[in-house]
Amino acid sequence: MFINIGNKAFVNADKIKFIVGADAEKVRRELAKHGMTRTDKEVCDSTSAKETRSMLIMDDDSVGISSVNSTVLANRANIGFSENESKDED
Repeated sequence: MFINIGNKAFVNADKIKFIVGADAEKVRRELAKHGMTRTDKEVCDSTSAKETRSMLIMDDDSVGISSVNSTVLANRANIGFSENESKDED
């Protein structure tokens, strides 16, 4: 199941560990703490020069940066999980 994180970028919802509300400065600090920049191949920056609103940490330690609010992303991921659970029960 893939979810839209903004600007036609999608991530595998099953691989998301954390969705964090974050501004550009918080994202910069977190990336620097792990020795990364927005241009690294482990970082998917889907903001396209829009305001940064959230950061996704994936289970392979890659990072997604989004202009979509973290609550909206969490709801998108939960809808996908609910649909998958009901299909598994059938």
